[in-house]
Amino acid sequence: MSDVAPIPSASRIVDETSSDGPKTLRAELREIAALGGPITLSFVANQLLGFVDTAMVGRLGATSLAAVGIGNGIFFSITVLFMGLILGMDPLVSQAEGAGDRHRARAVLGQAVRLGFLLSVPCMALLVIAGLLIGRAGIDAETSQSVLHFLLGRLPNIVPFLLITACRVYLQARGLTRALVWSAVWANVTNIIFNILLIYGDDGLVAVGLPRVGLPALGVLGSGLASSLASFVAFGVVFREIVRREGAIRAEELRVERETTRTIVRVGWPIGTHLLAEVGAFSIAGIFAGWIGPQAAAGHQVALSLASLSFTIALGMSNATSVLVGRAVGRGDSTGARHVGLVGIVATSGVMGLSALLFAAAPAFCARILSDKPDVIEAAIPLIRIAAIFQLADGAQAVAAGALRGTGDTTSARNANVVGYYAFGIPLALLLGFAVRMGAVGIWWGLTAALFVVATALVVRFARLTPAQMKRV
Repeated sequence: MSDVAPIPSASRIVDETSSDGPKTLRAELREIAALGGPITLSFVANQLLGFVDTAMVGRLGATSLAAVGIGNGIFFSITVLFMGLILGMDPLVSQAEGAGDRHRARAVLGQAVRLGFLLSVPCMALLVIAGLLIGRAGIDAETSQSVLHFLLGRLPNIVPFLLITACRVYLQARGLTRALVWSAVWANVTNIIFNILLIYGDDGLVAVGLPRVGLPALGVLGSGLASSLASFVAFGVVFREIVRREGAIRAEELRVERETTRTIVRVGWPIGTHLLAEVGAFSIAGIFAGWIGPQAAAGHQVALSLASLSFTIALGMSNATSVLVGRAVGRGDSTGARHVGLVGIVATSGVMGLSALLFAAAPAFCARILSDKPDVIEAAIPLIRIAAIFQLADGAQAVAAGALRGTGDTTSARNANVVGYYAFGIPLALLLGFAVRMGAVGIWWGLTAALFVVATALVVRFARLTPAQMKRV
């Protein structure tokens, strides 16, 4: 992207602010914003992929919208486990960067890429199995068939999805974040074009002023295929950036380094199970909503898509905080690691308050962005209001988990999510949703309670870390 006007290098800004000893609060906020801003933009743009899918499929009706929602939930519930294993490279790379060990950072990247290829095979197999068995989860036959079609369309997505994760972690640890934004932009352009062509077929061509050519309308299958094509484009952009700056990944870098691979997996396994616990809880909630009916499931998907879009802010800040904490740990500055982590938590909670205000003040407006069906909008409005309440907790738990990850502690977030959701949140969701007969509203109150429990546990855990617990992985 050499023709694009340059933006300030996050790594250069971070170096400038870290060269004079202890940093002021303003300097730390600037540091987080410099790194977290582009990362957040890339996550927002990536989230728009699912947002656009939901909006376009939403025009097909409640059944198709529910199928895409359930299908996306299954896709991410399975892939996040494997993505988490790749994310085990996160503290390794950021701490190596903080210690000035660039060779170590590059070695970790090579092993993570190799691991991504290996993990794609079992990931694909599990995705197919889940699609074939979804009908046994109490979902009606028409929706179940559509879910399977959507998952088959997303099957080619697995390889670029895992490789993008490895490249993204490496680039953000280096402060080379511009390519992350552009990869997401080009992925969205690709996704929109192929959604029009593959979801609607000839009707899509007519809608944009082109003649019919006999193109079939693939519906939810087309939506899945469009997402897969977009992921290949995104991977091409981030991989090109690494090659342009540092040269191609060499064959010897992909050879087995057992110790490095073991460390990535050891650190990454708790991350994967943490993400699985969190995403899985919301996927289970989607299935609960499906038991109520297609309208409830569609309303759940609309509200979840909006909450997920706002969550990208917290996710971007979480990644930035993880990198900055990891760099501080790498250079032996436990006091700086603690301070930047707490600043990230507080700053992100403040920013998430803006989305809370929007959801509380204009839930109907927000719902109409994704669906024009009155029954779906009606089902989504009370859930969007509940989403407004949990925004601060959602932001705090995400950034606290990132800060802990930067120190190398990946088990605390896993434990908090497993206990918070499965010992508390899901049982409460079932109680309120079905025993108390509150429906989807009760399900969402259960999830909200779990988010507050998880956020409290993780913030307290990070605040109580001792310098001895902040050491290089």
